[in-house]
Amino acid sequence: MTCVVSRETSPPTQDPIDYRAIGTGPFWAVTVRGRIATLERPDAAPIRYTVGRFDNRTAIRFMGDGFSMMATQGPCSDGMSDAIWSDRVSIAFSGGTLKGCGGLRDEAPDDLREEGF
Repeated sequence: MTCVVSRETSPPTQDPIDYRAIGTGPFWAVTVRGRIATLERPDAAPIRYTVGRFDNRTAIRFMGDGFSMMATQGPCSDGMSDAIWSDRVSIAFSGGTLKGCGGLRDEAPDDLREEGF
C-alpha cells in the first residue's frame, strides 16, 4: 500500500499514546500505542514488545513475551518534579525490573507536596 502525501492531505501520524510511564534512577520511559510497548533508556536502543492489555478495578497490566508492566492506582511522585502521577508502575523485562510512575500527570496539590509525594 502506498501513502500519497500532497499539500491537500495531512501526513500519516502515529497512533495516539494509550499509556505512558517513566522512571528515574535509572531513567527510563515506556510508551504503549495499541499493542506495541516501547521501552526507552538513555544507555540502550529502544526495545519494542507486542503486548496485550488486561485491566481490573485497581490495576492495568501490559504483558507480552519477555515483558510485563503493571500499573496500580495510587499517587506517585517521579522524584524529579512536583508532579504527581495517577499510578505506580513496575516493569519486568529481560534486563531486570524497573519502578516508576505512569498514567495521568498532574501538578501536586500543596497538601501532597508537604507529605513528600
